Amino acid sequence: MRPSRFHFDQALAQAAGLKYYFTAKKIFHAYNIYKLTPSTSPSMSNISSKELKIIRWIVLFFLLLSTLLWSNTALLSQIQISAALPLHTALETASIVLFTSVFIVCWNAFDSVRKKSSVILAVAFLCTAIFGFFHAITFQGMPGFLSAIDMHKSLSFWLLSRSIVGVTLFGLILKRTSAHISTDKAWAILIFGLIFTLITSLTIFLAPEVIPSTFVEGYGQTSFKIYSEIALIFLNMLTAVLLYRQANDVEPEETITHLQIERAYLFLASCMMAMSEVYFSLYSNAREIFVIVGHVFQLLAALAIYRSMVAINIHAPYTILANNSAQMHTAAEELSVHKKRLTGIIETAIDGIITVDEMQKIVLVNPAAAAIFGYTVEALQNASLNEVIPTRHRKTHGAHLSQFGETGATRRKMGASYEDFYVTGLKADGTEFPIEASISSLIESGHRYYTVIFRDITDRKIAKEKLALYHTQLSQLSTALQSIREEERKHIARELHDDLGQLLAALRMDLSLLQRDSLVTEKTQKTLNSMDQLILTSITTLRRIATDLRPRALDEGGLFFALKTLQKDFSTRHGIDCEMIANEEQLILDDTHSTAIFRIVQESLTNVVRHAAASEVQIEFQRDESMLSFKISDNGRGIEKEDMQKSRSFGLVGMRERVKAMQGELTITSTIGEGTNLEIRLPLSITNDVT
Repeated sequence: MRPSRFHFDQALAQAAGLKYYFTAKKIFHAYNIYKLTPSTSPSMSNISSKELKIIRWIVLFFLLLSTLLWSNTALLSQIQISAALPLHTALETASIVLFTSVFIVCWNAFDSVRKKSSVILAVAFLCTAIFGFFHAITFQGMPGFLSAIDMHKSLSFWLLSRSIVGVTLFGLILKRTSAHISTDKAWAILIFGLIFTLITSLTIFLAPEVIPSTFVEGYGQTSFKIYSEIALIFLNMLTAVLLYRQANDVEPEETITHLQIERAYLFLASCMMAMSEVYFSLYSNAREIFVIVGHVFQLLAALAIYRSMVAINIHAPYTILANNSAQMHTAAEELSVHKKRLTGIIETAIDGIITVDEMQKIVLVNPAAAAIFGYTVEALQNASLNEVIPTRHRKTHGAHLSQFGETGATRRKMGASYEDFYVTGLKADGTEFPIEASISSLIESGHRYYTVIFRDITDRKIAKEKLALYHTQLSQLSTALQSIREEERKHIARELHDDLGQLLAALRMDLSLLQRDSLVTEKTQKTLNSMDQLILTSITTLRRIATDLRPRALDEGGLFFALKTLQKDFSTRHGIDCEMIANEEQLILDDTHSTAIFRIVQESLTNVVRHAAASEVQIEFQRDESMLSFKISDNGRGIEKEDMQKSRSFGLVGMRERVKAMQGELTITSTIGEGTNLEIRLPLSITNDVT
């Protein structure tokens, strides 16, 4: 009969086992429906939700199985395994091999860019494998280790190895990010781990009494051993919960540059270790079934750790390589489709397309370009660009091309000016023709290529030249008509003043003599007075009409006096305050330009009366050695932009034509509600200054 203390510890272990089960079950189900939160761990990889679901079912299955076993602890503790020692050694050896494999992978994977976490994992599992080996060889019953103190040594090694695994996995969760570590520091950590393992192992072998007792012959496991197992159980349960939360956090990485870890399998490993620790707290001698069952769960945990750290880092690179190969194949197919599409666009384009290298050798030419120059595509391919450039332009074209490449610009139009963006091409028969072209550059594999897109604009250039000639002829016709009109005005004004004016004056003189006749009756006298008034009104009207046609002041006194007369007459007739800022010396010009300037001012004042509703007008002249400029401004309602472009705005059109005939500039600015400004600038070299 065993001592009562053993029965107490056994009952405690059974109660603890049931407590662990219900606690683990509650936590597992709680986190089974827990909404996962994101994580940014760079060394963790995720798995599919289907695989995670399978792992959850595996954990649940073993949890239910363990519950069944734990509920029959008293019955199962009576089952003794005769071959317990060989089975124990075999299971431990398998676990040692797996942990050693984890060390090899964690230490050697990506050794040029090691991370601190992978080095710590490697050292931890190496120490675990060493302590596991010492645990296996010192287990009670092994050759040379037959006493209870040897079992104490074995269990001490066991607790050390389990503690290292539990703490390492827990630390892996808390430390989500990891920095790179140098090779020297990695070796320093490895040496430190080995020294720690050596010192601890020597202590256990040579002075086992310094460690709290874990096993008593005839008594079984001590309270220290059981409570240590309980602590490991809760540590592994907490680790499992945290790993489950992080199981789906991180997307799989496209390229592997450091150690990868699948947390879902670490979750499975932590659950298996937690359950195994329960079994290891229940046995009282080395031959009980709980020892073997616990080591089976331990082996399952080691397999899960192996799968999470070793298998993924062996298979993942090949998987990613296969995926990349598939993506490259898809990209190659898409590139081929795009290339065919681009080739079709280039081949069917109606514009010519030529690509040359830095030596001006043609590397690409489309049929349209070859047809424009009168060649075949084969004849131009790999030929020099000089074949299609006139001889006199070849040297400058090469310099311009090099300069364009040095500026770093990617595209621009070719040609000398904005008005006429064209260059000259040379056909196969030696004919030169104008080309509208744009150029772009591209650097590929360290070499610069230039692509020119162009079209033959011979017909357009001819049409443009004809249009320019026609426009010039129209301008000349307009100028001639203006001159003829002015001459006609001058002639009519002179005829009205000289002929009709003299006749009216003579008629009034005769009427004045008749009024002085004594024989005229009073009634007749009234009629004669009325006729005199009518004749006077006619003379005034005649003078006004003659002045409007051609002011005599313009011919007799010059532009300055003509404008002064126009200013006074405008203010008197329309009641608008008109101010002119000028002096006579500024306005000494030839007859043609004096007339044009007078008509511009006259038309501007007419527009003010008709449209501006202004109360003030200012005319200001300025002159220097090369330019005569004047500005006409009012404070009226202003002009809408659309009104300035109306085809029936003949007043503005006439002013523009007069200014253009003198090769000047007319600028109109207007603000609605504030007034309008007309600014005219005339070069003196064109106005034929007579001074």
